[in-house]
Amino acid sequence: MNRKIIPVILIIAAACLALAACMNNGGTNAQPTPGPTANYAPNATDGSGAQNGNGAAGLTNNGDATNNGATGNTAATTDGALNPFDWANGATDIEKAIGRISEISDARVVVTNSTALVGVKFDNAYKGEITERIREMVAAEVLRADPSIQTVAVTASEDDVNKVYALSEQIRAGRNADELSAEINAIVRNATTLR
Repeated sequence: MNRKIIPVILIIAAACLALAACMNNGGTNAQPTPGPTANYAPNATDGSGAQNGNGAAGLTNNGDATNNGATGNTAATTDGALNPFDWANGATDIEKAIGRISEISDARVVVTNSTALVGVKFDNAYKGEITERIREMVAAEVLRADPSIQTVAVTASEDDVNKVYALSEQIRAGRNADELSAEINAIVRNATTLR
């Protein structure tokens, strides 16, 4: 009976030694430093800007404070603060990126404070309405450029899109977007665009 136990004890001892060797950290008690994690997916808001049909949908950023290889120029400084994205000069790049979404032919983005309003025009071949997937893709482009944006409202309603284009032209002509915040927020909160 003892002869059968000895090989089992030797196997267990060898396994323990092998595991101990794998866990050896050079005699130090240092703990591994966890790496940073990021979440780039926008989350839906509580419906304060959500939409059905051709209106606007509010989406929020999940709080990521970096711009890892994104379109745009928001980046963390050495002290961790964000350099604000220059929407007055950089909006056209984001609009082009949104325009590359297959259903969208053209888009305009206006931003005030932490709210972005995007008016989209659909490609002639697309016969549908704005969907959650389209809203999320548009919001992702905006948030990739400027993670400090809290709300992204997307509208395809013809009247609202025309207003967004007019506001965009005023900003491109040199008007400060903050002066237009009441008009922008009125479109974001438009009763026809709320759920």
